Amino acid sequence: MNKVRARLLVMSSLGLAAPHVAMAQGATTSNGSNEIIVTAQKREQSINDVGLTIQAATADTLKQRGIESVADLGKLVPGFTYTESVWVTPVYTLRGIGLYDATFGAVPAVAIYNDQIPRNYAIMSDAIDLDLERIEVLKGPQGTLFGQSSTGGAINYIQAKPTSTLQAGFDLSYERFDRVQASGFISGPITETLRARLAGRITQGGDWQRSISRPGDENGKQDRFEGRLSLDWEPSDRVRFQAGLTGVRDKSDVQAGQYAGTDFNIYSAASLAAANANPATANPYGIVDNARYADLTTPASASFDPTFLGRQNELVTRMNGVNPLIAGTDIQSGAQAILGTPVRSDSIRAADWTEGLLRGSDNKFFQAYLRADFELSDQLTLTNITAYADKKIHYNTDLDATSARSVDVPIDGRVRVFNQEIRLAGDMDRLKWLIGANYDKGKTRQDNFYDLTAYSGNNPLGFTNPDQFIGKTLNEFNSKLETIGIFANGEYKISDNLTINAGIRYTENKQSGTYCYSDPGLGVGGSAPVAAVFTILQGAISGNPNLPAIQANQCFPLGDGFYGTTFGVPTIAPVTRSLKEDNWSFRVGLDYKFDGGTLIYATVSQGYKAGLFSAIGASGTQQYSPALQEKLIAYEAGFKAPFANRRVNLNAAVFYYDYSDKQVRGRVNDQIYGLLEKMVNVPKSYVFGVEGELSARPLDGLSINASATYLNAKVDGEFRLTAVEKQPIYNAAGYAGNFDGSLLPFTPKFSANADIQYEWNMGGVKPFIGGGLHYQGKQNTTFFTDDLPADNFEIDKYTTFDARVGVGAEDGSWQVTAFGRNITNKRYITAITSYLDSRYVMTGRPAVYGVSARFRFR
Repeated sequence: MNKVRARLLVMSSLGLAAPHVAMAQGATTSNGSNEIIVTAQKREQSINDVGLTIQAATADTLKQRGIESVADLGKLVPGFTYTESVWVTPVYTLRGIGLYDATFGAVPAVAIYNDQIPRNYAIMSDAIDLDLERIEVLKGPQGTLFGQSSTGGAINYIQAKPTSTLQAGFDLSYERFDRVQASGFISGPITETLRARLAGRITQGGDWQRSISRPGDENGKQDRFEGRLSLDWEPSDRVRFQAGLTGVRDKSDVQAGQYAGTDFNIYSAASLAAANANPATANPYGIVDNARYADLTTPASASFDPTFLGRQNELVTRMNGVNPLIAGTDIQSGAQAILGTPVRSDSIRAADWTEGLLRGSDNKFFQAYLRADFELSDQLTLTNITAYADKKIHYNTDLDATSARSVDVPIDGRVRVFNQEIRLAGDMDRLKWLIGANYDKGKTRQDNFYDLTAYSGNNPLGFTNPDQFIGKTLNEFNSKLETIGIFANGEYKISDNLTINAGIRYTENKQSGTYCYSDPGLGVGGSAPVAAVFTILQGAISGNPNLPAIQANQCFPLGDGFYGTTFGVPTIAPVTRSLKEDNWSFRVGLDYKFDGGTLIYATVSQGYKAGLFSAIGASGTQQYSPALQEKLIAYEAGFKAPFANRRVNLNAAVFYYDYSDKQVRGRVNDQIYGLLEKMVNVPKSYVFGVEGELSARPLDGLSINASATYLNAKVDGEFRLTAVEKQPIYNAAGYAGNFDGSLLPFTPKFSANADIQYEWNMGGVKPFIGGGLHYQGKQNTTFFTDDLPADNFEIDKYTTFDARVGVGAEDGSWQVTAFGRNITNKRYITAITSYLDSRYVMTGRPAVYGVSARFRFR
């Protein structure tokens, strides 16, 4: 507690140690319109002059709408969805384009930047929203202007810069669940040519989840400190250097999943009656579902699971007292938790997890960058950007969402990235051009330590001695990525109204993944039961009973006969696989701006996203093959139209995406563990969409904003087998077949936002009242067709409402706000996962009410 108070005191001193300043929200014109300046094309332009689909918002707008992180961007950008993967790695999807992969080293389809510096991996988004100026969201393929080639889009966070006069600010908020956040900055000149800015933020508290099995045990506490130092040095009129150091320490709890059921409680009427006739196999939680039971147990079915009956019997007999102990651990209660945890559909807060597991996170992030701009002449500018980022990761996840030690996973890892970009920009009256090159080098390590003590499949050979059951395993994954890109972009003004723009980029990616799944030898007396199991399996599957016994810490996955492995023979040593790819991206567009200010535009662009290796634990090496690079060709047309003396702006766009080799996580039938995840490619799919955005200031003080996106995104052609091994691909519900015509995952057909605020002057102060809504349509989290259903993996539509009321100084020097988020306490789901024994969901947060205060000084 003393440390918290000390940090709050430091934050207070940052905000109160300097004189008064007011912050601007973009360029407000005399007619009351609010124009945002963006750098989407790496130079400053009004957002209404750029022939691209962009959504932008100032820092004040983000604060006003309660957008605290990338996870909240759906409140601003319809068509954007945020999902938390099984390893807590964030997943961003924009207009149906996204990558669902939990690997630390997975390059996202929607690229994230801070001040044009790529955060190459989604897990490296720490402090990206600290002390912002604005945010810009570019939709569609990117790469001819930005460092990462991406298929879905780019999100660029523009951080506040050092100022030429002394300025400071301080923000403090307190909200439900005793969550406190304090942030501040101080900025100004050090010498005539050197300016600096120091910003920080501390977040404490917020336990919002409650354990089902342990009254009083809570989860969700945040414990995070973020800081940034920025420097701006202009030694001459034509030379400018910008540097920044960002550091984060995060010990926050990992969110617990909410249990949603298990297939092992499913029976036919006859099988349940037979099971309940025997005390050893009786299941009071059994559910009669004749059709689903037949799907799971009939070999000819598309959902046949050859491990189902054995694992069901294992769980039920354990629950009834058979084989109750593993080295002093009670697996009887573990089986009871898997089968008997109640499905919670009425409460946002109710969840469960292994006691004490989700606390103990220790994540650290560091980024340093240096940017140099040299004006070689009035028309030429040379820019060099160098950056390095390092994140150390340690946290725990509970993948069964119960109190059982069924799939408890402590995770340890590290991600390091070096970025280098150099470019030359020219401004030749009607022609503006840019050429450049960039280089990225990334290294990742991810160690997943599985505790499978209560897992139903941890006894695949039917041992009678519980000390021989599989308990703890270690999956080690290391990856390397090296990317070289050369790009050029140009814009030529054919006439005062007509502009043509074009860009091209060549990219070469080299990467590798190294795998080892082993038994660390933590069984009874240092035994290695997993190694013992696979020693038996290697002889049975390979047909060679004379192979040496597998030892602790040796890699036990059995070869599949591909990439130099021998079928049925364990790898023993780590397996390294490599992938080298190259591609050409491009963009061509026409803009026409009418004299009244309306802009119409049309573009054709092609983008690529590099292939990837995924950190997947496997009993066989068939899961190690990478997903190949994906390609997207986008056709788009739109307009940006001002009305009523620019008090009303209406933007709209229609687009069609031709999508090849979309990267997704499917499932394959592992010979030991049953259905396990694997990265695969969807050969052909498409996205058709329409979106619109309206902003209006009909009266002084009244602002209205609304936006909506409609998407129709589907698999377009046969999708049933993996590319290399030709294995059947299963959906999350366990069905295999042709998924032609399936909707793409995490792509709601319709999403919309609206926000309204009214403010007025009253006796020297400015009261205000406002609110917003966010609607997300129904979406699926896995592939499905009428014949291959996945009803349990559908996220229902939902609407959330926010409200705010407050008062501030007319000059913006202070403001106090009372706010409510999700004020109807709507329970809504953001992700659905099935992992080994159970299925669980991740929910959004419950209703939150609070108060915040803001002060600005100069």
